[in-house]
Amino acid sequence: MKSGVHHVGLVTLNIDRTIEFYTKKLGWEIGWCDIIEEPGGGKIKHVFFDTGDGTLIAFMSPEKFPGVPAEFSTDINAAQNLPNAFYHHAFRCDSVEELERKREELVGKGIDVTVVMDHEWCKSIYFRDPNGLQLEYCATVRPFNAGDKIMRHHEQPGPMAKNPKDAEHMRRMLFGSGDPK
Repeated sequence: MKSGVHHVGLVTLNIDRTIEFYTKKLGWEIGWCDIIEEPGGGKIKHVFFDTGDGTLIAFMSPEKFPGVPAEFSTDINAAQNLPNAFYHHAFRCDSVEELERKREELVGKGIDVTVVMDHEWCKSIYFRDPNGLQLEYCATVRPFNAGDKIMRHHEQPGPMAKNPKDAEHMRRMLFGSGDPK
């Protein structure tokens, strides 16, 4: 039996804005929607997005649900007072060319996204969703080797971003915090 991620569950305070972002900006399709009603009042709107390979990302949006505050931080990092890079969700691209196309597509849709960052074993782009969640598209560029498994400083082929302005944008995106708007 093969195992893997079925879905990741997240929360939003604005289900309509979340649906618009993931379907219109990322191009994902809705797999399932439902409304969970509490007998004592309140409800949770629930949507599952298919990321393109069958893996699902689910969002719940509570409305007057007992025991759940009306307002809270949906950005996991901000809620924990951590930099944006700590809790994040990375989605696979099968090639660097696909990653570059994805970046251009996101930029064209008005999303603030980093340049393609070189991590030596993979390349990535970073951006945030309307809930403040740190997102990433990532392409693996080589197989892992024995040296990769040793906890040490790994030399990279150079700066992750060659242009100092791009490097600063990456640092703000990954190690800054606050509202993405």
